[in-house]
Parts: sequence; structure tokens; C-alpha cells
Amino acid sequence: MKIDTIKINGFGKLTDQEIELKDGINLVYGENETGKSTILKCIQAMFFGLSKLKNGKNISDFDQYKPWRNSEFSAKMKYTLDNDETYEIFRDFKKKNPIIYNQFQEDISKNFKQDKSKGIRILEEQIGIDETTFKNTAMIGQQEIKLQRADTNIMIQKISNLVSTGDDNISFKKSIEKLSKMQNDNIGTERTRQKPINIVNEKIRQLLEQKRNLSFYKQTQIQQEQEKENLKNRLNQLFQKKTNLKENQESSENTKIENTKKKINITICLFIFFIIVAFILFSIVKNIVVNVIAVIPIIISGIFIKRKSDLQMEALKNTNQRISQNYEVEQEKIQNEINQTNAQLHILEIEKNNIDEKLEELARIEEKLEEQNAIKEELMSLDISFEIAKEALENAYEKIKHNISPKFEQNLCEIISNITNAKYENVKVNDEVGLLVEIENGEYMPAERLSIGTIDEMYLSLRLSTLGEISQENLPIILDETFAYFDNHRLKNILHYLQDKKYNHQIIIFTCSNREEEILKQLKIEYHQVVL
Repeated sequence: MKIDTIKINGFGKLTDQEIELKDGINLVYGENETGKSTILKCIQAMFFGLSKLKNGKNISDFDQYKPWRNSEFSAKMKYTLDNDETYEIFRDFKKKNPIIYNQFQEDISKNFKQDKSKGIRILEEQIGIDETTFKNTAMIGQQEIKLQRADTNIMIQKISNLVSTGDDNISFKKSIEKLSKMQNDNIGTERTRQKPINIVNEKIRQLLEQKRNLSFYKQTQIQQEQEKENLKNRLNQLFQKKTNLKENQESSENTKIENTKKKINITICLFIFFIIVAFILFSIVKNIVVNVIAVIPIIISGIFIKRKSDLQMEALKNTNQRISQNYEVEQEKIQNEINQTNAQLHILEIEKNNIDEKLEELARIEEKLEEQNAIKEELMSLDISFEIAKEALENAYEKIKHNISPKFEQNLCEIISNITNAKYENVKVNDEVGLLVEIENGEYMPAERLSIGTIDEMYLSLRLSTLGEISQENLPIILDETFAYFDNHRLKNILHYLQDKKYNHQIIIFTCSNREEEILKQLKIEYHQVVL
């Protein structure tokens, strides 16, 4: 793949500027602040767009590269793939998607997938390269090496990362450590304190203890309901007994009265009989003496009957009083028992209110316990996810280490040998130490003990070596002031290596120095120059 032309209508400080690029080495020369880095960013933005998110920066790329003096915020780029198919991209950076033309100037934008959040990702569609991979391999900005000079170990780590993971910003060990730290922070272990799993376990323990203390109220409630039911049944029985007692009293009194009436009626009947007999005698016998004698029994009988009736009525009254007193005593006993039963029911009702409060508290505790168990289940599920992620990462790392790392190491060894005149030919990556380099006597030395210049070479070389592994397309190599800290000898070696025909990559070097041009002339290497 090679970039043919870039036409910038408005991007940052640049306006109405067109750049033509060729195969092989292209030198884009310009003094500081002439827009070299802006062109490099524009190339990246043409393929992947400009993000309106800050992503931890003070200003987003979209706002940073808005035109200074032109309302037109757009550019057009023409590029050719290795199969000689030519494409043109026109991008209005205010819009999400660009317009893509084929070599016949036909709009083929609809042939690409439309991502709702990111829009069209052209290189991802055509050759499977995303923005991160493109930046980590094909593009090396002016800060990529210079910033690392203050800390050699960071640069060594980047090289190790690139060999072991394919991305210089991703460390397998740091990824595992970060996952473990996230796992510890978001979940915790049995040994940790004040972590989510420990907090939820303690809450569950406390809730279970509270539940145990309140659980007996359930049995108490059952017993109380049974006792309450028994008391209600007993109360019904007492009311029935009271009713029956009243009915029995009335029935007994009525029976006594009826019996007394019968006796009185019999006596009255006898008295009437004697009167009738006396009347007959009066009618038959005309003797006064006999009549008087006959009347005397009647009078005595009447007196007797009256007396007997009075005695019977008195006896009935006394009997009824005794019956009433007995029934009153029984009624009082029954009423006392009813009152006691009602009192017990009232006490149970009071106790029931207390038990209901406890059971409501128990229900709240059980609800909280269920919530905490659900939280614990989520934490345990998350913990399993972390373990699966770490296992997957380890498996991926092992696969990379056994399948990809040897290719990286082979490419790296070849490049290092070329650019160091075979001073260093054997480079290995060690899980514990990192990057190891075999020196002249055969000893393996940590790369951090080498000179900064050599480490710079390794870092750049490893970037270049990855290009053959990530895509079958020969991507252009874009270098922005990358050689600022290379001495002339190292610069000569790397330029000689880059122009090697078998490497077959378009090289675009942005520089504010004449060193690259002078050395290319010394080496008699052809190049195309663009002056800004």
C-alpha cells in the first residue's frame, strides 16, 4: 500500500496544501512549526476520523485540529493497495463518514459497513488494520522515542510488550497485575479486609445472627395462634353454657310452676266437688242441722285448700329463689371464666402486636439477606469472570509466545544485525528479565544495560519487524522526527536498511534536518523530496 496524494483544504494550521508522494523513500522537509506533525495526524484522520472525545486529554483531537483560518474542515487522499487498486477518500471532518471513490471515481461508500458510533473504518474493512495497530506499527511520531530517553526501563518494557503481546502499550504482566488488582479491589479475598466480598460476608453473618434471634417468633406465632384459637373455642363454649344455663333455669322454674299449678288445680277440684255434694245435700235434705254439718267440712276443706295453696306457692317461691341463686352462682362462675378468657385473649393480642413487629423486622432482615446473597452471587460470578479473563489472557500469551514471538524475535534479530553491522545478532525475550541481548562473548545481557542509542534502534527495529506479521499488505512507514537522537552512523545503517528492495514499503520521513538528505545522497539512495 502506498499513499499517492494528500490534499488538505483545512486542517489545523494548514490550508489549501497538496502533497504528492512516491514509492520508496519520501523526505518531507520543513522547519519547526511548518505543520509536519499536522500532516501526519491528517493522514491518520483520513483513515480513522477525528474523535470528539477528550480521552483523558485537555482537548479532543477534533477541537485541536479545527482550521485556524478556514471554515472548510476537510481533506482528500488518494492511495493504492498492493493489488494496484486505487481509492480516493474525501472526508468532511464535521461529518462521521467519508466519501470513498474507486479508481473510476464511483462512490462506493455504501459498500462499507456503517458503524453507528465510529462510522466507516476504511483500513479495518480493506486490510483488517485498526487505528491502534496502525499507530503502533506504521506511524512513529517524534515523541515515541524521545520521551522514553528519561527512562530506559519504560522503553525496554515497550519492546518486551510488543514482542509478547503485539502492542507496545500492553504488558502481559501488567495486564495480569491490573486484572488481579481490579479483582482484589472489586471483590477481595478471605484474607482481605473492607473489600466488597468481606463487607458482604460480614453483613450476611450479622443478618443471619439477627435472623436466628428472631426466628423463634415464628414458632411463638404458631403457638399463640393455636392458643388463641383454643381460647376462642372455650369462649364460645362458655357463652353456650351460659345460654344453656339460662334456658335450664327458666325450664326448671316453669316445670315447678306447672307442677304447683297442677296440685292446686287438683285441690280446687276437690273443693268444688265438696261444694257440689253440699249443694246436692242442701237440695235433698231439708234439715238445717244436717246442712250445717255438711257445710263445715266444706269450709274446713276450703281453709285447708287455701292454706295448702299458700304453702305450695311459698314453697314454689322459695324453690325458685334457690334455683335462681344457684343459677346466678353458676352464671357468675361462667362470666368470671369468660372475663378471664377475654383477658387472656387481650394479652395474646398485645403479644401478637409485639410478635408482628418482630416478624416484620424478620421479613426485612430476610429481604436484606436475600439482597446481600444476590450481591455475593454477583461478586462470585464477577470473580469467576476475572479468573476466566486471566486464564484466557495466559492462554493467549502462551499462544503468542510459542507461535508469534519466535517470528518477532527472528525479524528483530535480522533487523538488529543489519543496522548494527552484526554487532548484535541474537535477541531473546525472557518473562522475568525482559529483553535479553547476546553480546560478543556469548553472555546474555539485559537490554537496559545497553546504550540509549542501541535501545532506540531496537525499539524502531521491532516496530518495523511487526509490520510483516500484522498484515499481508505492505503498509507505508511514517516517521516523524524519529531520528533526532540517532548519530550519523546509526542513521546511515537504518536508512540503508529501509531502502532495501525486499522490504518494499513506502517510507515517509518528516524532518526539520538536512541529515537524512545528506546521508541518502552519500549512500546514493533515490528519494522523493517534499518541501513545506
